[in-house]
Amino acid sequence: MELFKAAKEAMSMRSKINDMDKKLKATVLDYEFDGIKIKINAKTEFLAIDLPEDLLKEKKEKIEKTLLNAIQKAAEKSQKVMAEEAKAITAGMKIPGM
Repeated sequence: MELFKAAKEAMSMRSKINDMDKKLKATVLDYEFDGIKIKINAKTEFLAIDLPEDLLKEKKEKIEKTLLNAIQKAAEKSQKVMAEEAKAITAGMKIPGM
């Protein structure tokens, strides 16, 4: 009976993870850094990037550095939302890849 119970719990957890995955994909975050506007979902999928005209007039190195910083900060924000959602769904259980 323990094996049946474990299988049932695993199926329930799989369903919860699938629901969480859908919720994360639908959660769109807006992030702005030095005028760069980024739309990213909570699965760290980038949806849009808007660069201000004045940034495009800067030197290539400055544009690259500013854009890289903006992308990194947006990804961090997305990952925090993902971690909080995973923590709520799994009640703190450690799941590989999450």
